[in-house]
Amino acid sequence: MKLIPTPPPPAGSLEEIFVLFDPTLEVDPSGPLYIPRTEVGLQRLAFDLRMCRTHMHAFLCGHRGSGKSTELRRLIRDPAIEQNFLTVFLSADKFGEIVHLTHDALLLEIGLALTKEGKKHGLDANLEKELQAWGREVVKTFLHTEVAETEAGAGANAWIAYFKALLSSRREWTTEQKQTLEPRVQDLIGIVNRIAQDLKNRTGQQILVVVDDLEKGESDAHKEMHTRLFQESYDVLVQPRFSIVYTLPIYFRALPGSRVPAEQTYAFSAARLYGIEEKAKPHPPLDHESTGYQLMRRFVEKRLAAPDALIASEVFDDLLLIGGGLFRETARAVRDAAYFAELRGGTRIEVGDAERVFDQVKKEYQPMIRGEAVGILKAVLARREGWVPGVEPFLQSRAVVEYENGDLWLDLRSVLKAYVKGLEDDA
Repeated sequence: MKLIPTPPPPAGSLEEIFVLFDPTLEVDPSGPLYIPRTEVGLQRLAFDLRMCRTHMHAFLCGHRGSGKSTELRRLIRDPAIEQNFLTVFLSADKFGEIVHLTHDALLLEIGLALTKEGKKHGLDANLEKELQAWGREVVKTFLHTEVAETEAGAGANAWIAYFKALLSSRREWTTEQKQTLEPRVQDLIGIVNRIAQDLKNRTGQQILVVVDDLEKGESDAHKEMHTRLFQESYDVLVQPRFSIVYTLPIYFRALPGSRVPAEQTYAFSAARLYGIEEKAKPHPPLDHESTGYQLMRRFVEKRLAAPDALIASEVFDDLLLIGGGLFRETARAVRDAAYFAELRGGTRIEVGDAERVFDQVKKEYQPMIRGEAVGILKAVLARREGWVPGVEPFLQSRAVVEYENGDLWLDLRSVLKAYVKGLEDDA
């Protein structure tokens, strides 16, 4: 994600849209582009953190591209939370190959980040040495290569690269190797807890670690990683004696057998653009009075100097519908429409430009809609509300979007509705 410290003024031309509607742009919660959110899940997370007197473990659940990162950064700037907590913010994108992430690797990243923060506050140097010794010992135990063991022990941080390299082969480990590691994970938790306690003693604040971007990825390997962390290793993730907020894939809220309890799950859906009674229509009319519609409209208008001059009025709703109530997808729809408008020599986005974006997004999803996927997506369309078995990968890829107005419900992205309806069930 890109964070522009001082965003440029609102776009006054199609070219300027390319900067302000970059889908990877991370919005500063204190900046002019931020749009306030009122979702219950976000409000409850902020309230529970403000009320926390010991420690808590929370899992923030939402669609990718729905604004979780921005809301987490806003959360840690809440004056009451700032007063009560010393916060360390981590992005899993910085951990390396996230598909290989394991429970001990995640705890190690937290420990390393706490150590780095601790140096600003006079952290006991022996605690850092304990963490380093733990890592070197694990590497030596599982590398079984004398040269590599020597290199890993040569410098203070040389072992980290070897530790991360080991992660890619974890799935091939024997039961004996896994049993050898587990007691050392408990040792790691003890070290991390002591680091956090020392920091708490020195600062007079509770410790809060926020781990963002854990929910990313659409491949089978990413799904295995999510299962490994949040199902198989849930008990380990909640053992640290300080507060941690983890991001969680959208589908975990309703995943059968999910080990993350409802009271630890803080979820928010995509911005609802239309009512559930309209979902059967290929092009559902938008509810202009809904909070979700107003939110997404402000998201676009705030970035434009003169919205009517850059987007034809009859096209605005089409672009929001393509975006599906997700910030990143909406930004992309506007940006791509601006590209098509400029390509034809226009000065504003017209109906034909939005139609080209519609077809472009539809074609990106078409290759994944085959076999059992056809029946799953047709079930999403047919059901007024309720969950659909097997829908998880399509929520993760944002082909299916979760909405809420009284009840939770699922819908197919508008770009796919007519296409899926026209497919044979055994396609």
